[in-house]
Amino acid sequence: MDLTAIDSLPETLRNSITIQNLAFGETLFAQEDEALNLYVVTSGRIKLVRYINGGQVSTFEIVRAQESLAEVALFAQIYPCTAVAEIDSQVIAYPKSEFLNVLRAYPEMAQDFMSMLVRKIQSLKFRLELRDIRIAHERVLHYLRHLVNFPLETTIILDRPFKDIASELGFTPETLSRALIRLEADGAIARQERIITLQNNSVA
Repeated sequence: MDLTAIDSLPETLRNSITIQNLAFGETLFAQEDEALNLYVVTSGRIKLVRYINGGQVSTFEIVRAQESLAEVALFAQIYPCTAVAEIDSQVIAYPKSEFLNVLRAYPEMAQDFMSMLVRKIQSLKFRLELRDIRIAHERVLHYLRHLVNFPLETTIILDRPFKDIASELGFTPETLSRALIRLEADGAIARQERIITLQNNSVA
């Protein structure tokens, strides 16, 4: 199911959606706002963060073009996190009541949507497993491999600031920098500016 292909959607759903443009740093919705819509990113990048005790901020997902977010809105009253545009972005908003009606009326769409949710769960499982890797350079290497279909694909272009990537990994920027230097020294990666090439003789 391609929720960005508006013309292929059932008419009732197509007529209920809205398109929103977000500037860099703009909030799409805030933690504990009433959950009214789920969204699909058509361009740009949205960061999902959760504010926890002591004013700390935890980043738990980066949503890119063609990906969905806030699926929890279908079954919850409030959003459990805040969504912020990392760069200028555009999203499609799907009202949850109309979306649920369409899923009930179109079993094939419901099945496709469930498949999409399974992929999201698998991605979440990976991120949780990543945090269990205590050695910094090994965690970074597993993260880099996850960004591409390694070993079939080996080239990564980092399109986010290092401080944001470090935060996602639970590191300081300095720790991320040291980990990349270690991986390069070990022959696990080759690096040129923001282009990283994974080597098949990776050590972790």
